[in-house]
Amino acid sequence: MLSSLRMRILAIILVVIALALAVNATVSYITLKKHNDLQITQQLASVSQGNALAIEEWIAARASMLEAARTPVMDNDPLTALEQLQASGGFMAAFFSQPDGSHLASAFPPGDGYDPRTRGWYQAAVAQDRTIVTEPYEDDASGQLVVTFATPVKRGGSLYGVIGGDVAIGKLIEQVNAIQPTPASFAFLSSAGETIIAHPDPALTLQPLTSLNDALTPSAIERLRMTANAWEHVDVNDETKRIAATPIAGTDWELGVALDEYEATVGLRAIIHSALLTLAVILVLTAVLLSLWLKRSFAGLERARDALEDIASGEGDLTRRLPEQGRDEVGQISRAFNRFVDKMEHVLIDVRASSDAVHHAANEIASGGQDLSRRTDNTAASLQQTSASIEEITSTVQHTASSAQQASKLSQSASQVAGHGGEVMGNVVTTMEQITQASEKIGEIVTLMNSISFQTNLLALNASVEAARAGEHGRGFAVVAEEVRKLARRSSDAANDIQKLIEDSQGKVNSGTTLVRNAGETMEEIVSHIARVTDVLEEIEAATSEQSEGINQVNIAVADLDRMTQENAALVEESTTAAEQLKEQSGQLASVIGSFKVSRAAPAAPAPAPSLARPKAPTTPAPRLASTSAEGDWDEF
Repeated sequence: MLSSLRMRILAIILVVIALALAVNATVSYITLKKHNDLQITQQLASVSQGNALAIEEWIAARASMLEAARTPVMDNDPLTALEQLQASGGFMAAFFSQPDGSHLASAFPPGDGYDPRTRGWYQAAVAQDRTIVTEPYEDDASGQLVVTFATPVKRGGSLYGVIGGDVAIGKLIEQVNAIQPTPASFAFLSSAGETIIAHPDPALTLQPLTSLNDALTPSAIERLRMTANAWEHVDVNDETKRIAATPIAGTDWELGVALDEYEATVGLRAIIHSALLTLAVILVLTAVLLSLWLKRSFAGLERARDALEDIASGEGDLTRRLPEQGRDEVGQISRAFNRFVDKMEHVLIDVRASSDAVHHAANEIASGGQDLSRRTDNTAASLQQTSASIEEITSTVQHTASSAQQASKLSQSASQVAGHGGEVMGNVVTTMEQITQASEKIGEIVTLMNSISFQTNLLALNASVEAARAGEHGRGFAVVAEEVRKLARRSSDAANDIQKLIEDSQGKVNSGTTLVRNAGETMEEIVSHIARVTDVLEEIEAATSEQSEGINQVNIAVADLDRMTQENAALVEESTTAAEQLKEQSGQLASVIGSFKVSRAAPAAPAPAPSLARPKAPTTPAPRLASTSAEGDWDEF
C-alpha cells in the first residue's frame, strides 16, 4: 500500500499531524493532571479539616460544660449541678466521684460495690490532670455507642473529685457517614489509628482499622496526621482510594476521608476522550483533502509512469512524448522525459547498426574458433597417446631396474651370509681341533686314573696280606683293605669305560673335523661365485638406471608438451565459448533493440568481415614439436 509515493506523502503528513496532536494532548494532559491532583489534594484536605473542625467543636463544647461544672459540684447540692449539666450538655448521665470512693449520678445510679476509682475514665483524668475523652464503648443499659468525658476537680491544689458524663455518639457517627465528596467516597473516624469509631458499614464499628486495608497501620495514620495535605493510595474493596487523615484536637481521634480515585479523575479521562476524538476527526478530514490534492498534483507523474511502462514493455514505443504543461516539478519531469526519450532513440538507432556488425563478426570468430579447437583437440589426442606409450615403457624399465636392484641386494646379502658361513665353518674346524686336543688330554687323565687304580689295588692286596699275618689284630684293617680293593676295581672298570668312550668320540671328532674342513672349502668356493654374480648384477642395475633416467627425461618432455597442448586446447575452447557467447549476446542485443519502435530506420549493416577460419586441416595431422618461448607457450605447430 505504501509503495506509492502519494500514499507515502499522505502517510507522513498524517503521522506528523497525529504526533503533533498527540504531543499537544499529552502536554495538556500532564498540565491538567498536575492542576487536578493539586485541586483534589486541596479538596481532600478541605473536606477532612472542615469536618474535623466540626467534630472538635462538638467535643470542645461538652468539655467546656464539664469544666464549668467544677465549682457548682463543690457546693452543698452537687446533684442539682449534675442534673443541669446533663440537661444542658445532652449527656445521658452526669456523675461526680470522689477519692473516698463515693459516687453521685444524675441518672442510672450504680449498684452496690461500684468503685469509680477503678474505672478508666477516673484514672485517666487523674493521671493526665485535664479533661479527657474515653474510647467509644457500648453502653450496657441502652446498648448505644457512647464515650465518657471526665475532668478532675481540685480544691486547694488537692484532688477533690472527678466529674464525668456519658454521651451517645450516634449523631456524631451519622455526621461522619454524611461526609461523601463523591458517590463512591466515604469518611471514617478512628482512634489512635487502631480502632474504627465511625464508618458507613456499621459492622466495622470498633473493628481494627487494618480491616479496611493492611497498609492503614498506626504509623501510617500518624504520618498522615503529622503532614499537611498528605494522602496515600490505598485499595479498599478492590477500589483505589486517596486517604487523608486529620487529628481531632483534645482527643487521640482522627478523621479519615477516602476519596475514590476513579471518580476524582473522571475529568481527566473526559479530556483524553475528547482529545482522541478530535485527533480522529482531524486525521480523517486531512486525509480526504490531502488525498484529493495529491491526486491532482501527481497526475503528470502518473502519465510519465505510464509512458515509461509502455517503453519498458510491449513494443517499446520511443516515438511517444508527454505534454509539457506547467513550470512545477511535474512539468520539468515531463520535459526531461521527452529529452531522455529523444536521446535514447538516437542512441538505439546507432546501437542497432553496431549490433548487426558485431553479430556478423561474432559469427566469423565462432566459426574460426571451432575449426582451431578441432585441430587442437586432434593434436592433444595424439600427444596423449604418445605420452601413454612412453609412460608404459618407463614403467617397464623402472620395474626391470627395480628387479635388478633387488637381485643385486639379494646376491650381496647371500654373499655376506656365505662369507659369514665360511667364518662359522672355520670356527667349527678350530673348535673340533680343540675338542680333539681336549679328548687326548682326557685320555691321558683316564690312563693316569687307570694306573692309580691298579696301584691302589696292589696296595690293598699288600694290606690284606699284612692283615692276614697280623691275625686277629689285623682283621679290621683287612676289611678296609677289601673295600679299598673293591673301589679300585670299580675305578679301573670306570676308567676303562671312559677310555673306550673317549677313543670312540675321538674317532668321530676326527671324522667331523675332516667333514667340516671340506665344507669350509666348499663355502669359500660358493662365496667367490656369489661375489662374481653380484658384480654382474651391479653392472645390470647401473645400465638399467641409465636407461630409466633417459626415458624419464623423454617422458617429462612429452608430458610438458602434452600439458601445454592441453592448455592451448583449453584456451581455444574458452575462446570458442566466448565467441559463441558473443554471438548469442549480439543476437540477443539485436533482438532487444529491434523490439523498440523508432522514428526512422537504422542504416544498412556493413559488409561481413573476411572469414577468420583457416582451411580445414586433416583429421589426424602428424604433430611436430615446436620451439617454446620464454614464457613456456608454444609458438607454432
